[in-house]
Amino acid sequence: MDEHKKYVIISYVTCIFAQVLFAIYAIVGYTFRLISNHRDQTVEEFITARGTQNRWRIGWSFFASSVGAWCITSPSSFAVWTGILGLVMYAFSSGIPVLIIALFGSKVQSLYPDVCTMPDFVGKRFGPVARTLVVIISLFNMSIALLAEYTTIGLLFKYFVGSVDYPIVIVVGILTMIYTAYGGLYISIITDQAQGILTAAFIVILVIYTIATFRPDSLPKPLPDYLGVTTGGYSSIYSMPCSLIGATVFSEAMWQKVWASESKAAVLFGGGLGFVLITVAVFLFGFGGWLAAWGGYVTEDTDPNLYLFQVFSSERDEASPGASVQVSSWVGVITLILAATMNESAVDSIQNGITAVLAQHFFKGQHTIFPRIVVLLVNIPLIVISLQGYKILSLFLITNLLTTCCFLLVVLGLSARLKPYLSETALVFGFSVAMLTVTAYGIGRYWNPDDRAGSVRNGAKYVWYDNLYDWDIFLVASGFSLVGAAMWAIPAYLLRLFGIKGFGISDVLCGLPGFGFITGDGCKRDLLSYGFMRPLARVLRHTPDVAPYGAVSPDSTRSKVGVVAVPSSEDPQPSAVAKETSFGASGEKALAKIT
Repeated sequence: MDEHKKYVIISYVTCIFAQVLFAIYAIVGYTFRLISNHRDQTVEEFITARGTQNRWRIGWSFFASSVGAWCITSPSSFAVWTGILGLVMYAFSSGIPVLIIALFGSKVQSLYPDVCTMPDFVGKRFGPVARTLVVIISLFNMSIALLAEYTTIGLLFKYFVGSVDYPIVIVVGILTMIYTAYGGLYISIITDQAQGILTAAFIVILVIYTIATFRPDSLPKPLPDYLGVTTGGYSSIYSMPCSLIGATVFSEAMWQKVWASESKAAVLFGGGLGFVLITVAVFLFGFGGWLAAWGGYVTEDTDPNLYLFQVFSSERDEASPGASVQVSSWVGVITLILAATMNESAVDSIQNGITAVLAQHFFKGQHTIFPRIVVLLVNIPLIVISLQGYKILSLFLITNLLTTCCFLLVVLGLSARLKPYLSETALVFGFSVAMLTVTAYGIGRYWNPDDRAGSVRNGAKYVWYDNLYDWDIFLVASGFSLVGAAMWAIPAYLLRLFGIKGFGISDVLCGLPGFGFITGDGCKRDLLSYGFMRPLARVLRHTPDVAPYGAVSPDSTRSKVGVVAVPSSEDPQPSAVAKETSFGASGEKALAKIT
């Protein structure tokens, strides 16, 4: 057996073994919890694990959920493209959103103690149409993030291992689907702690190895301009914090840590710990690619996804100068195990985030079997698409720009002073104006009167897929979201001063037949009560509730095992009962108070 085939086998065996080990750990840990509790979770517990996690678990979970396999490829590529300043801003911007989520999340929890998802908060603050818009943005954002994770791990095995991409993608997809469908958020967080600690340990090993072995024969003097403080680096001062904060605000995978925290102090400590760990990890991964470029090991022939691996001397021994390396030593195998571990931790968190948003929006009051089925249905098409090998940074650019068009409006929704002005219609209008304006801005850059169709196509493609996080693009997107909201809010406020009050967007749309389901009213009856679902109900040992949604039948409180009761209407202010619910209430306590 030649050397390459040996390392291909070693890479697959060790990486899959690590992933299976974490899956077994998760399933066994959650099974013991089921045995001790003598019951399955309610839907609320499944998607929030409310009040069950201490500060260390929250901190490690923030870290493990944030640093996926993308850390192996994206930071090093970005560092080479934008220089040292771009790398610093990328690292800082990767960590700071977690701290912001912790700070704002604690305020959301104090204002609306019974919220189960971030779109749920938007629905209570703004209204059902705004909630639906945020659901769509969140699902798209998390789907792209999940797609990027599958794509990254596939590309690493395709190019660095020198094999095919689909086996590892299918393995990680199936394993995470199994245990997230089994235990929900609780099972994800307990694995995050173990995965986060292993990730940190492997990073330390790689840093020590690099310090001991990185001895390039000759370094260019002075430092090449493209690795120093560049125009792209200056641009990243605004574009990176703006884009990554926006993407994180619309990631339920991050907000779930807030609901799961046992106290406000726990989520704030966890956010601070996560910020430090994420910032350091992303900087170190990016700095590895930057060092490789400084040492002359990155050329036009080097695959951008493999810049980090060029810094490992053991991997370069068999490669020609500047060529993309392939795994050929123990340090390469460790890096792959690290990538597989980070990939698994990020994937299960995103899967839970997607499930939480769909379950809370469309399956209120239903059995947990439905969100568990959702876990499976969402992942299959994403696994297939990931095998196409799209550019990771470009995938992130699409969703980062989309979320930038809306996140400031959602955050401003926490301001009591702005509540009379920042209405639901203003939010939707502001988002629409930002989308159209930033697209028009890109078209204007490429405008050619002789080729109008090409100008529109090239300009839109540049804005949403090809720009290198240009600061002006993100400034236009974020700025015009506020301008658009003001364009609606100011005239509406002036009209109200004269006693003229028009209809809001929900007043108009929610009267349409079937629109209530689209905007999150849920199904009007227990889905397992339908005749064709009765066999599944028997398998689940579930007694279907035949009372209409929002009502309580004489013999049922709709809080049986695996079912959560949800109020039939959204109160924009916390009810007197809900206000009594403490931040760290358990799932059962919160459920009792809501119902």
